[in-house]
Amino acid sequence: MTTEFLHRIRKELTITLTGLHEVIIAVSERVNRKVQILKLHWQASVVDQQIESIHQRVGEHIIARLTENGAATNSDANRQEITHLLAEAASRIRLLKGDLGQVEALMRELEAETLRETLLKVQHDLFTRTASLERVVVSHGASAGGRSPAQLGLAASTHVVAILRGTAILAQPDSIALHPGDIVILIGRRDDLQTDMQLFTQRQRALA
Repeated sequence: MTTEFLHRIRKELTITLTGLHEVIIAVSERVNRKVQILKLHWQASVVDQQIESIHQRVGEHIIARLTENGAATNSDANRQEITHLLAEAASRIRLLKGDLGQVEALMRELEAETLRETLLKVQHDLFTRTASLERVVVSHGASAGGRSPAQLGLAASTHVVAILRGTAILAQPDSIALHPGDIVILIGRRDDLQTDMQLFTQRQRALA
């Protein structure tokens, strides 16, 4: 009896430690991701400062050359020097902008991972409450076309979180007339959403 009891304790302790280890790893990954994002923001700031410094030095040099005594008698040489200086500065700035583009791409990837993790948590929170978050595209000929969400008679539990049109997020989504191709973000009870989403995707039946 004692041996079996100790075996159960050992087993439960192993499971608990495994779960704790997984939690620690998950927290560590989130912390590391945030630290990486902060480092990338700092790198981007440094590159921006370098670009601004180049612009400032070039401007100061050009002003100095043009205001020197005798600059008018040496205008051809001044123009050549300024042209060379501008070309060199442009080349350095192109390289720095390339570096900046790489840093921004890495930041977008890390931020997308963070957002994905947050959305998974939201979906889990909703799922445990028999609710869901859904994305639906308004189809051509659907009942929703030309009408606002407030006019569709959606279930009481269904709410329009956002309407995305092109690159814009439209304000006051309940009163916006929907167009084919609009992306609508809905939240509500799963059963109600399954019914309401048909208004955005199924073609409206012609009246007899």
